[in-house]
Amino acid sequence: MRPGPREGPPGSGRPATAAEPGAGRVPEVRPDVGADTSDGAADAGAPPGREPASRRAPGRRRRAAGTLAGRARLGARRVRLPGRLARWAPRWLPRLRVAVFAVAGTMLALAVLGRVGAVVGPFETTFSVRPSLHGYSLVRLAPLGTIELDTHDWPLALDVRVDEIRVDAAERIADDPRAVTVLDEQVTEEVREALGRLALQAVVVAVGGGALGALFARLSWRSAAAGAAVGGLLIGSVAGGTLATFDVGAVSEPRYTGLLTMAPRAVGDIETVLDRYGQYREQLADLVENMAVLYLAGEGLPTFAPNEGTIRVLHVSDIHLNPQAFDLIDRVVDQFSIDAVVDTGDLTDWGTVPETRLLEQIGALEVPYVYVRGNHDSRATQAFVAAQPNAVVLDGRAATVAGLRFYGVGDPRYTPDKDAEAAAEPEKDRAEAVAPAVADGVREAGAPGIDVLLVHDERMAGDVGGLVPLVLAGHTHDARQDVIEPVDDAGDRNPVDPEQTGATDGVDTTASTDATGGTSGEGTPDAPDATGGQDALPPTILLVEGSTGGAGLRGLQGAEPEPLAASILYFDAGTRRLVAYDRLTVKGLGETGATIQRHIVSAPGEVPDDDGEESR
Repeated sequence: MRPGPREGPPGSGRPATAAEPGAGRVPEVRPDVGADTSDGAADAGAPPGREPASRRAPGRRRRAAGTLAGRARLGARRVRLPGRLARWAPRWLPRLRVAVFAVAGTMLALAVLGRVGAVVGPFETTFSVRPSLHGYSLVRLAPLGTIELDTHDWPLALDVRVDEIRVDAAERIADDPRAVTVLDEQVTEEVREALGRLALQAVVVAVGGGALGALFARLSWRSAAAGAAVGGLLIGSVAGGTLATFDVGAVSEPRYTGLLTMAPRAVGDIETVLDRYGQYREQLADLVENMAVLYLAGEGLPTFAPNEGTIRVLHVSDIHLNPQAFDLIDRVVDQFSIDAVVDTGDLTDWGTVPETRLLEQIGALEVPYVYVRGNHDSRATQAFVAAQPNAVVLDGRAATVAGLRFYGVGDPRYTPDKDAEAAAEPEKDRAEAVAPAVADGVREAGAPGIDVLLVHDERMAGDVGGLVPLVLAGHTHDARQDVIEPVDDAGDRNPVDPEQTGATDGVDTTASTDATGGTSGEGTPDAPDATGGQDALPPTILLVEGSTGGAGLRGLQGAEPEPLAASILYFDAGTRRLVAYDRLTVKGLGETGATIQRHIVSAPGEVPDDDGEESR
């Protein structure tokens, strides 16, 4: 059956012909029910002038889908997100990405750039902040270790690192202890200023880091502004929380690492020392005045009057790194016209190189400085003293200084740590063991020509009785005088008959030899020759000095602080023999004033008792 004629266009009233438009058009094929119309839907929603998604090249579609918003749209179509979430995801996910990148940028910037340098007292330091899982403050004291304080709760670590010590500032404090008075306020102000600059630095770094992090997420000025806001909000909230939970009392419960693990025991001692030393500084002005009093008192003492033919030697010992000892030495040298200073050891506490800074004051003295090493002094200490222009270091040798012939031997022991297991008996045995070698050294140096033997520990000179007229020592921090009796060939002591030698007051005395081997004094035996051959040997005077440094800081720990002690020895220039000596004592902490006690050696080889002429 042939189809009927087609109708023409609507309203034409006639059928369509083959020549008319639309004639012969293939009828539209409608899709089956259930066919995928997503591309068509997307094409229908495409904005005017934009190519529908269904006609784009596959690569372009993948790039579109690669963006966060594109994935959200595809996910909304494929996962069928709820209607509200599907509408919010394309809008908020980019903003969340910007915020996450801003937080990461803030934390990274603080870790890298959140630090400032500062000068705190004599130290060069670095203050820094960084993100942390828990809040704490850390003080780094390389190479000693660290001190950690649980000061706050918020996740921020405050780090203070000591980079180096400024030697010039430390020397000023050591040279002028009165500078310590203002050091506390100065340090407090410097720390406060450093923390203020650190807070400003942290804010700037956090804002800048947040802005840069946001720009990595989305390159636009709005993202940068949002990131800067996130960084500022983050640092502000953490700083506020840190201040709100900061506990100043955490300083009393520190945690130590490295060598500082010994600090809890040391801190107690240091606190006691510093409390007492603060009071001791108040006596410094009195020290200067007392030296003037000593000078005037010395001029007025009876019985003995030094003259131009008198050699004056200042004997000091056991300074133990106390700068006040050098103040005392400097004033006595000037006021008593001292010709030479003799130091019988223990200049330092530990013999370390940093301690040698104080020893530069030796070179500032205008007189020779004769020195023997103590058991607290190392070889490095001895070398540093030897480098001073006026120093004469004796270690197994003799030297003539200020008209006197000195022979000295350094202490063979190096035992600065008195808490070590090395007990006193082994230390005593070692000192006594070298006594024969010291005596042999004196003989080899020409015993009749040696005027003074210098040792740190008197036990080192136990065998020199009769070989030298005078031995000077220290070590015990207890000033005293005694005699060393001669030793015969069998190793026994030979006491001298007081009636034979003319000793007075029950003290064994005898004449001592002069440099030529002759005798001084009436009715005395012949002096020994270089081999020691003689029938009777004279005794040797032993003078042990107290601590010129008041035992250092340790001297402030006891119930009674040790005084500063020294002696002025007067020698006859003709005979080169000791004729008198003054004991100087500057009172320690809690007391003012000083004493000078003169002892007269009325006969050669006599040891005066303790009841000398005294002036205060």
